[in-house]
Amino acid sequence: MHELDPSNDHPVRSEIFRAARMCAPCMDRLGVLTYHASPLNEPLREQWCASVLVNHLIPAIASAHLATSNFGFRELLAVDARLDAGLAGPTARDSRAAGRLVAADSRPPAAERALKRYFAAVESEKSSGHIATVLSARAAVFHVPPQMAVAALVFLEMRAAPVAMFWTCVEACLRQIPPGAHLLRAA
Repeated sequence: MHELDPSNDHPVRSEIFRAARMCAPCMDRLGVLTYHASPLNEPLREQWCASVLVNHLIPAIASAHLATSNFGFRELLAVDARLDAGLAGPTARDSRAAGRLVAADSRPPAAERALKRYFAAVESEKSSGHIATVLSARAAVFHVPPQMAVAALVFLEMRAAPVAMFWTCVEACLRQIPPGAHLLRAA
């Protein structure tokens, strides 16, 4: 993830914000996603990055992005199923709630039948609608690369940080992602 280092790079920060707004237009109404501690708590933030972000969310974003790009409705359902198996408790519950909110607020383009079917499955509770899956599916439709979708998700996760420390928290998470992690774990 080192190619997206937003430190002192306002154009990259602007792109991350734009991607977050595009992929989660209702971001102002999203509550907690999958990170439940203070973004300033460095040990817990590092633990979340290593366990939840790298092991579950990045692979889900990569897989959902590829599935959407290939019109794969069943594959999107499978991504949600893997997140259901990998996330637990409040993390899973809040991920589903945020994803459902984004899906409910979204209107996929008419040509995106797989995404329409997926959002209908989320609405009818036939699929969980995790935030990583929904955000990445929207990213694929709007031609936002998966690396930027990961950065947008980290941006959304760190929103509780004080303004003066916000980008420091986002940058710390992005630096903790191993280079190529988004590609190595997509399967």
